[in-house]
Amino acid sequence: GKASAYGAELNLKYSVVKGLMMFGNYAFIHSRFSDKDVDGTAQAYAGNRFRLTPDHSFTAGINAKWDISEKLAIFAVPSYSYKTKIYFEDANTQGLEQDAFGILNFNGGVELTKLNFTLSLWGDNLLDQKYIISAGNMGSLFGDPTQIPGAPKTFGTRLTWRF
Repeated sequence: GKASAYGAELNLKYSVVKGLMMFGNYAFIHSRFSDKDVDGTAQAYAGNRFRLTPDHSFTAGINAKWDISEKLAIFAVPSYSYKTKIYFEDANTQGLEQDAFGILNFNGGVELTKLNFTLSLWGDNLLDQKYIISAGNMGSLFGDPTQIPGAPKTFGTRLTWRF
């Protein structure tokens, strides 16, 4: 077979003021199977996208930390990630793909700096976006492809002690 891919990635970090940083990442990749193989024979997957490869993806967020006192700081890190359509098989089978989607996450809390303790609250997929992370698999062999859902909205707390 024969295929090609090209792309670019850009990362940015910008310190707005002390304790407030914006960050972002953008990636573009154009990955396709060629029309013909190395011998000039037409390929079955001609023009198809590579599996699990979105054409565009990005993440953007803010990392904020404020010192309340010499012993106490608070922090917040909201972020949003987005991917365009992906296929789960090189055949680009309809019904075995995930349309474009985005995920909003948050992590924030308090740090007791002198004691090296951090108490944080976190939330993933806060908008409860429905998406799948895999499709097809063994079920396709039996005419009933499986679909594995992505994680739903989740919340939690984390206590960290660094010593």
